[in-house]
Amino acid sequence: MSDAGVNVTPAPRPAAEIGEYCRQVEDYLTRVNAGHLVRIVGPGFDVVRQWAEDGIPLRIVCRGIDRKLERHDAGPARRPLRIEFCASDVREVHEQWRRAVGLTTGRSAVEVETDPGTNPDTAAAATDRRRPSLTKHLERVVERLSRTAGRLELPERLREGIGTMLVELGAMRDTKAARGAERDQREARLSAMDRELLSLVRETCAADLAATVRDDAERDLAVYRGRLTGPAWTQAVSATVDQLLRDRLGLPTIEL
Repeated sequence: MSDAGVNVTPAPRPAAEIGEYCRQVEDYLTRVNAGHLVRIVGPGFDVVRQWAEDGIPLRIVCRGIDRKLERHDAGPARRPLRIEFCASDVREVHEQWRRAVGLTTGRSAVEVETDPGTNPDTAAAATDRRRPSLTKHLERVVERLSRTAGRLELPERLREGIGTMLVELGAMRDTKAARGAERDQREARLSAMDRELLSLVRETCAADLAATVRDDAERDLAVYRGRLTGPAWTQAVSATVDQLLRDRLGLPTIEL
């Protein structure tokens, strides 16, 4: 998926559909709170209703709740997690999802403002300092890929392909830090490897899994169906399928 996307809004949802959406969010919140029922009413209901009106898929809401729950459980709080406290995480996950499936415009590249007389080397160094750590990213990618490669139920061809990538990624991780053009080359290679991984997953996944994730993808995008043209719809579904396959198999995003 390119950085540029189509800026679309979801179709309006009927009140009954919004009510069911809120009920499912409440059910999920109850499960993650170890069965402790936390009613979604008042301000909490307003938050969840807005999520529904904004076309945030339930899967994305659940992922945002999970992310907040990790920090909640690790902290001193002992009270059940309330839905209002998950709002920023849900919004952040949703924005990442929209960019990934091409439903919004924008770029993630770092922009550095410099004076006309700024030394190019100084500007490049400033850019490197503001970029995410490539070494830490590679460590996370290698760790998650290694876990997936050890899943014997996965197709042998997929596990072998991941094994080959792990060799290259491990070598990249263990080399000295790269800056400027060298780092750009490494990031370009990571992007290519991410595409190669998703292509391999699609080629090797079972037919029933492929059908299931496609149905799930179309369900996630249903509120956008009337707003997307044929090619844009196809591209959004394809990108969502890739995301779902990545989630089902526990695969990281190799691209930085």
